[in-house]
Amino acid sequence: MSPTLLLEIGCEELPTSFLDGALEQLRTLISEELTRARIEHGAVRVLGTPRRLAVLVSSVVTEVAAREDEVLGPPEAAARTPEGAWSKAAEGFAKKNNVLASDLSIADTAKGRYLRAVVRHAGAYTSSLLPAVLTAVCKRITFSKSMRWGTNETAFGRPVQWIVALYDSEVIRFEFAGVHAGAVSRGHRFLAPGDVVLRSADEYVTSLGVAFVRVDVDSRRVAMLSGLEAAAANEGGELVRDAFLEGEVLGLVEEPHTIVGRFEEKYLALPDALIESVMRGHQRYFAVARRRPELGPDGAWHGDHAHVAGGHHNRLLPVFLTVVNTARDVDTIRTGNERVMRARLSDASFFVAQDRKSRLDTRVGALDGVAFHAKLGSYGDKARRIGELSSWFGAALGCDAEASARAGTLCKADLVTLTVGEFPELQGIIGGFYASHDGEAPAVARAITEHYQPKGAADEVAPSKMGAAVALADRMDTLVGCLAVGLRPTGSEDPFGLRRVAIGMVRTLLQHGARVSIADAAARAWDVYAAENGKMLASAAAAKAAKADVVAAVVEFCAERLRGILEERAPRDVVAACMAAGRETPVDVAERVEALAAFWKTPPAADLAVAFKRVFNISREAPAGELTAADYALLTRPTERALIAAFEATQTELSPLLAARRFVEALELIARSLRAPVDALFAPGEPLVRDGTETEAPRLRLLRTIADAVRGFARFDALE
Repeated sequence: MSPTLLLEIGCEELPTSFLDGALEQLRTLISEELTRARIEHGAVRVLGTPRRLAVLVSSVVTEVAAREDEVLGPPEAAARTPEGAWSKAAEGFAKKNNVLASDLSIADTAKGRYLRAVVRHAGAYTSSLLPAVLTAVCKRITFSKSMRWGTNETAFGRPVQWIVALYDSEVIRFEFAGVHAGAVSRGHRFLAPGDVVLRSADEYVTSLGVAFVRVDVDSRRVAMLSGLEAAAANEGGELVRDAFLEGEVLGLVEEPHTIVGRFEEKYLALPDALIESVMRGHQRYFAVARRRPELGPDGAWHGDHAHVAGGHHNRLLPVFLTVVNTARDVDTIRTGNERVMRARLSDASFFVAQDRKSRLDTRVGALDGVAFHAKLGSYGDKARRIGELSSWFGAALGCDAEASARAGTLCKADLVTLTVGEFPELQGIIGGFYASHDGEAPAVARAITEHYQPKGAADEVAPSKMGAAVALADRMDTLVGCLAVGLRPTGSEDPFGLRRVAIGMVRTLLQHGARVSIADAAARAWDVYAAENGKMLASAAAAKAAKADVVAAVVEFCAERLRGILEERAPRDVVAACMAAGRETPVDVAERVEALAAFWKTPPAADLAVAFKRVFNISREAPAGELTAADYALLTRPTERALIAAFEATQTELSPLLAARRFVEALELIARSLRAPVDALFAPGEPLVRDGTETEAPRLRLLRTIADAVRGFARFDALE
């Protein structure tokens, strides 16, 4: 069995972001450098803690065999001078490949005669090649910010303190950052601070485990979560999972230990999200929630500390969990954490108490002093526009238009509160909490809370209809305004996040099945900007394009985001065919894509594809004008009369099916009824469709009329 290779770079504690990135680099770099040295190897396993970056490579061969490679250079004409000697280009080729010019030759290839060099690679023991390999790996690891320390010129994320390099039990000697590689690692800084002498690479994980270092990241994660869940259960609750927090804390410890802390129950009057933000953002603490059976159907607790519905709080227990790197002096750590937590919650409670002295609706005027964009007015202007537009979207989504307008007008008011000033990540959540406290309708408070959703690709959209209406209004206002004043993204640059804005709109419309036209919504947003009521004129006056051009730009911009979403669900050509037939209403497009993708897997699909590709392709050449009675009179061939009869019969059944959005049935009808007469028209032996006679134009118009019957569903000529 081939030996295992170990490289460990020990250093002062790395931030979590440095650790994660360096380990990913290490996985790639070790493979690249071993391959470059022609050293065959097996699986690569990266390991790490805040104090060390490590990699284990299995099945590393003991010897690298000698090898000869044929390398082709420039063509013969460029390789020789007129006198027949090797040219400067040939000499450069020889130098590049480390061969003598006298060893060059000309090779006959399928493409002609080219200069050739035979490059000989000597065999070697792997152990003799590894110092250069490992030195190169260490030098290639980069960080967003690197340090230099002492008199050393090497830059690294944190000062390097030791290096371990073992090939099975053999120490690989090299130097990096002024440190010589050896076989001595170090244990846990507090629990086993001494040296850990390693006898072989295969003993690495076990030996460090004895020294209280869980160097395997997955093992450390399991241990951390097990400790957290056990502590939460012991307190009568459940751990609140938080992927970001788990990743952050995992990179702060070498062996995780959980400490339970508590805070006064009076602070449960604060929103859950605020308490969790205090824990998460400032202290990296984990929250503990009441067990699900104790919560109501709305996900909130309705016990002694329950508050108004819609506040989205009262779920937590007055407990927090800390993951620390040592179990020593637990009481001191707990006391310090509780003191900090109490101070943070006291500050948060003060902010909330001060904010509650004024109603949320009285703060809208203060938004006039908060800039949204120089050409698009203040946040006060935006709030009034969102209110107008939320009414329109609310009606479109089937919820109360007046209440939607109320939610839209208030949705940005929490930006001028003390709480959001201190916890900006709680925008919307705090607004919804204050709206509930002020006695606003529960649906209004919930819409304010939800309107920022989705914040990212993995987030859920606003779940309530009114929340979706306000979310759509906010995004459409931003998109229309920015595109109107020329702030369209270019390449990878998107400073206003308009692509994310458009994706959020499209996802919200699809999730709620809202049959809203992007063109109609964009036109409405433009009208709100251009309304004769003062500051809303800001962007319309500054617009670099007319209303029709801006609406078209918004439709196209959203269509590109819609295309990306739908291509994750259906074949690209199916999406292209349906979008070519109309792209303004995302829900309509998605339904047609779903139907066509499902139908395309059935046997009748082949019939439809052949027939209608022909119809669509040749109908492009039809002259202008509608099919008239005179045209029908000229179409007397049996195949023409049969196609007309089949189309008329099909159209009678087709229109109701399309109107009822029974798309699969419509496609089956078309395939069943029109394939044979279309094939007959194009059959060998039949006169050409384009025969240059007086019947050519009517015949082409007939085919265009047939294509038009389904053109609003899909462009079948776009299908592959």
